[in-house]
Amino acid sequence: MGSKGVVVHTGLSLPKGVKEVAEKFFANDFKIVAIDVALKEENQNMLREIVGILNFGHFKINSEFCKNFPNLKVVSNIGAGVDHIDVKALNEMKICVGHTPGVLSSTTADLGFALLMASARKIVEADRFCSGDKDTADTRDIHGFLGTDFFGKVAGIVGMGSIGKELAKRCRAFGMQVVYHNRKPCTADEEKAIGASYCKTLPDLLAASDFVFLIVPLTEQTRGMISTKELSTMKSTAHLINIARGGVVDTVALTKALREKKIAAAALDVTDPEPLGANHPLRSMSNVILTPHIGSATLECRLRMGWMGLDNLINGIKGEKLVRTPGVNPSMFDQQRIFETYCQKVSKDGVPLALGS
Repeated sequence: MGSKGVVVHTGLSLPKGVKEVAEKFFANDFKIVAIDVALKEENQNMLREIVGILNFGHFKINSEFCKNFPNLKVVSNIGAGVDHIDVKALNEMKICVGHTPGVLSSTTADLGFALLMASARKIVEADRFCSGDKDTADTRDIHGFLGTDFFGKVAGIVGMGSIGKELAKRCRAFGMQVVYHNRKPCTADEEKAIGASYCKTLPDLLAASDFVFLIVPLTEQTRGMISTKELSTMKSTAHLINIARGGVVDTVALTKALREKKIAAAALDVTDPEPLGANHPLRSMSNVILTPHIGSATLECRLRMGWMGLDNLINGIKGEKLVRTPGVNPSMFDQQRIFETYCQKVSKDGVPLALGS
């Protein structure tokens, strides 16, 4: 590849194991430095050497930022969502952008279904009761913490991408009926494989569903797509589960709907803002479950994402085709092949095979 280039990592620290993989397998191709180091005044000469950006987290990457690096070839995002990256502007600058969907779909779907179960059966609320000082022989209520069955109920999935398809499989396995809404319907074969039927409009899905899952990217079109009107269309017994981005839900409208019991409950892995303020009312509502954006947070998943992010990075530096780029969706067969490729790079205990235990 010629002389060694420099890769700058931005945002949060890299996922566990990723830096070790990079140093072991890509040391001859590039060296990694942190963004704050690269931008120090005494390191200005380094900016011309930077050929790639490896990002984990929601660090804002736009054309103005990338102008700092005149020889930048690729931005590789360890994560599926790219709402923090101006993909169009970077492509116009001949900078390719990669991301890591597919390898996190099963893991994120697991969390989505776990949130459904926890919300339906009031597991978090019951845990708080037992873990605190309220659980005594006198305070236990045999009829307390009555939840709702989810088998036999309707799961509505807004956004039937790879995560949505994995979630549909889990819902069907637990005896649920699955409906979905997308910009365009899946093929007949895909619908048969996942056991889901298409709702032409979002209101139709919201009115029919007992559990509504949000799994859409955050765009100008999806920002605030669930607000007062949409929440009023839902059943009063419905649960809203957001594993997409906080901004797809109008937080003020959701808070009001929950307070007024327009819907039964919400389970949110993402919020707007994120995190919520210390005194935000959603933090203290008994019918709300909050998790800190942990959809992909398993060791195995983060390593799959890291490997794929590094492959995107090195391919971009070499001028080769990236594994996945935003807006390009491989066939279900190719997505499964990519997933299996990165599963094979991670051992059963989550440690890269080549690094050992």
